[in-house]
Amino acid sequence: MNKPHSLVALVAILSAVAAGSVACAASPTAAEQQIAQAAAEQKYAFILFYKQNDAATQAVAKTLSQSTANRKDQAVIVYVNVADASEKALVEKYKTARAPMPMTLAVAPNGAITGVFAQKLSAQHVEEAFVTPTTAECMKSLQGGKTVLLCVRPATETATPAGVQDFQADPQFQGRVSLVSMRLDDKSEASFLAELQIDAAKTRGTTVVFMAPPGVMVGKYTAQVTKAKLAADLHAAGKCCDDPNCKHGKKGN
Repeated sequence: MNKPHSLVALVAILSAVAAGSVACAASPTAAEQQIAQAAAEQKYAFILFYKQNDAATQAVAKTLSQSTANRKDQAVIVYVNVADASEKALVEKYKTARAPMPMTLAVAPNGAITGVFAQKLSAQHVEEAFVTPTTAECMKSLQGGKTVLLCVRPATETATPAGVQDFQADPQFQGRVSLVSMRLDDKSEASFLAELQIDAAKTRGTTVVFMAPPGVMVGKYTAQVTKAKLAADLHAAGKCCDDPNCKHGKKGN
C-alpha cells in the first residue's frame, strides 16, 4: 500500500489498525521488548509481520535492511511471525492476523502508526514513513479518536487563541480534543507546513488547523476563530456528535 500524500488521508487508512493498539500481555516477548526499547530511545520501529520465510518476506526484509542502514540512530527492524503463538498479543494489537503477508508497519516513537505496507515495500515507502514530530503527535491523537486543534504560531506569539480555549473547555468536547502547538520557524516541521499549505514567510499571526478522526480536515482559521465557529464546522463535517438536533448545528449558536 502506498502512503497517501496527506496526513488526514493517511490517518483515515491507519485508524482501523490503530484502534486495535491496546496493551500487550504482561510478559513481553522479545519483539515487544524491541518495540518498547525503540520508543524509549526515540526510534521508529518497522515491524515486519510474516507467516513464512518465503521470497516475498525476504524481499521486504532486504528492503528494510537496506533502507534503514543509514538510519541506525532512528530506526529498528522487528520481525514477528504471526503463526508464533507467543506473538498472539502483538498480532492482535495491530490486527494483522488476517492481513496479506508480509505486512510492514511503521510505528513512530510516540506510538503513532505512520505507514502500513502490504506484501511489497520500497525504499520510498520507508523514507515517507518518517514524519515530523508534530505530524506524529497529530496522528497519534487522531488515531486515538480525538479531534486535534493545531496552533501554528510565529515565534513572537505564545498565547492560545481564546476560541480554541473556549472550545476545549466546553463540556461536550472535554476529553475529546488534543491541543497541539507548532512554531512557524521550526525547520524540522517544514514538510508538515507545506502539507498544510501554510507559507511561513507570508503568514502573520497564529493559524489554527482543525482536524477530526479518522482523517477529516475540518478547517483552517485565524487566531480570531470562535468556539461557535469551530463547533459549527465540526458539526457540518459530521464529527460533532450523534445527536441530529445538536445545538452546534443550529445557526446563531
